[in-house]
Amino acid sequence: MRQLVGTLNDVATQIDALDVRTVADTLAAALPGCPIPAACAQAGEYTEGAWLRVAQRIQQISSATSQCANNIQATDEDFQKALDTMRFQVPGAK
Repeated sequence: MRQLVGTLNDVATQIDALDVRTVADTLAAALPGCPIPAACAQAGEYTEGAWLRVAQRIQQISSATSQCANNIQATDEDFQKALDTMRFQVPGAK
């Protein structure tokens, strides 16, 4: 689970780093007086915003997965403590 958390964090960081607006915003200089660059700039803004929301959602999944991994670890440790108090031993083990 911890490896999944690392992968999700990496994916979220890479998606968050996507830059759509910079290129879209430069079209106005290349096509002066044309309405297309404004539409491209707006589409770039919406697209980059959508990617940002995807990155945020993946980060939320990562946080939930991390919390789950912590809970599982705590549960395993509590179970081990309970077994230790009962002096439980596997047959044949030292």
